[in-house]
Amino acid sequence: MGTIGSKRTRIQIERAVLTTDAQGGRATTWTPRCVVWAHERPLTGREALQAGQVTAVVSSVWEIWYRTDVSVKDRITVGTRTMAIAAVIDPTDTRKELHLAVSEVQA
Repeated sequence: MGTIGSKRTRIQIERAVLTTDAQGGRATTWTPRCVVWAHERPLTGREALQAGQVTAVVSSVWEIWYRTDVSVKDRITVGTRTMAIAAVIDPTDTRKELHLAVSEVQA
């Protein structure tokens, strides 16, 4: 478990929202839910073949203070980085911290 001083990065948690365009089609946009302090723990890096190109996939865990409004349907943005949340974990079952397991695809 981290300490207050280790959470020094501001991350934005975003939620997907379906919108309707002028032709009646649906589009997904992302809206900010909250901005929180966090600490990143890099886990692994690997290469994957996507759409005929080799891309880097970076996995990490972001530690944030406990909240009830974060789910795997959300995503995280930090600067120009965008990461999909794969899992939301309360590591000690004490409702003090959440660990957000994320993956980031880099072209």
